[in-house]
Amino acid sequence: MANRSKAKGTAWESAVADYLNEQLGQYRELWKDDDRAVRWKDPLDPDNVRRNVQEGAADIGDLGVRPFAGECKAEKQFDLASYVRQAEAEAKNAGQPFGVAYVKRPRAKTEDGYAVTSIRTHAAIVKALREAGH
Repeated sequence: MANRSKAKGTAWESAVADYLNEQLGQYRELWKDDDRAVRWKDPLDPDNVRRNVQEGAADIGDLGVRPFAGECKAEKQFDLASYVRQAEAEAKNAGQPFGVAYVKRPRAKTEDGYAVTSIRTHAAIVKALREAGH
């Protein structure tokens, strides 16, 4: 059962990373038709969304989505407070200003899942965008 849950979590992490990379223009056109090893436009680009290696006590999140640390959750029962708390702690560990929890929506496409933050984080994002002229 643990392996099945881990596989489900890994699949969700990969799906979110692929979706974000595709939407952010990090993957080559028609990347799904080729070898996944050559999906990147620029493999060294720091803006590529990547799955992180588990770091134990100083975990940096499941995904590096600069300027976010992303925590992926694919569970039957949601615990948003826990997810956000974990994402914010991992953002600090990763040296990123924002934490976000990517929560799988049951029986829905990846893009219909949820990106959850605290209102504190949301306010900081709005402030940063406004300061950048948006």
